[in-house]
Formats: sequence, C-alpha cells, structure tokens
Amino acid sequence: MHEILGLLKPGDRVLDLGSRSGSFLSAATQARVVRLDLDLGPDRSFVQGDAREMPFRDCCFDAIIANHSLEHIEGLKQCLEEMRRVLKRDGKLYVAIPDSSTFSDRLYRWLAHGGGHVNPIADSAPFAQLLEAEVGVKISALRLLHTSFAFANVKGPVRWSRRVWLIGGGQEWVLRA
Repeated sequence: MHEILGLLKPGDRVLDLGSRSGSFLSAATQARVVRLDLDLGPDRSFVQGDAREMPFRDCCFDAIIANHSLEHIEGLKQCLEEMRRVLKRDGKLYVAIPDSSTFSDRLYRWLAHGGGHVNPIADSAPFAQLLEAEVGVKISALRLLHTSFAFANVKGPVRWSRRVWLIGGGQEWVLRA
C-alpha cells in the first residue's frame, strides 16, 4: 500500500475505500486523499456513500486502496464494477483481505458474531482473477497474509461479547502464548 501511496504525485487522487477511520495517514502520500465509507468520518476527507454506487465521476482516481474492506461490502460484484468505473485506466489498486480459511479469521468471526465479514475469501488466486476481470487491473503481486490474534486484545478498538473471556479475556499474555 505504501509503495503505491509513495508513487502518487501532487494533483493525483487516491480513494481509501471502506476506510472507517482511515486506512493510512494522509501524510503517507502527496496525493489528495478521499475516504469513502457508509459512516461519515471525522474530517473533510471523508465522503459518506455506498461502494456499490460511488458518488464520483468516471476515471477520477489514480489509485484505490481497499485495506480490509472488501470482505465487509455486500454486493461485491457491484462494488468491483464501481471501482473499475472510478479508477483511471492506468490506475493502481491495493487490496488486502483476511484469509477466511485460517483459524484466526474463523475465531474472529465467532467472537464478533460474524464481524461484518459477508465475503469470505479463502483462496487468493481466484480472487485475484476476479479483480483482474471486474476491475480491469493487471495483478502485479499476490501475497498470502495470515492474521494475528491482535484483534482479540481487550485493549484494542473492538468491543467483544462474553465469548472473548473463553480465550483468556483478551489479555496480551494469553494471545502471545
């Protein structure tokens, strides 16, 4: 993600898709940052909107960052079509998603009663092919990332149900073990 952000110049525009509070610091790029989420964010860089019907003109973004957001978006195919529409033809795309086949992701979904994951993606190769076909980008790199148990930390941003107490109450020493 930071490689793409570092390549952008003043005057370029980057869309932080489904960013909640922001996937990266605005200072990470010289480009103008626009953050789209269903909820309105804390500053003027945020636009409240639906990823399936983005309120932007065609071919207006030099890059799209979808950092742990596509697994949360209902109507994924419509979202990918919209990404194709708003991304410039030579634009860059960064996507990070959790591997839904891992124990840690299944634990997250169990602890968080689904955690908002409506698009479980267990195999990165077919998903990359889907991105190429629907968004119209050429995949230049693909890497499988494994999720840590940091999401279960009681000091983290997620408010958990009583289920978290079954794994040591989310205490750091238990998660490290």
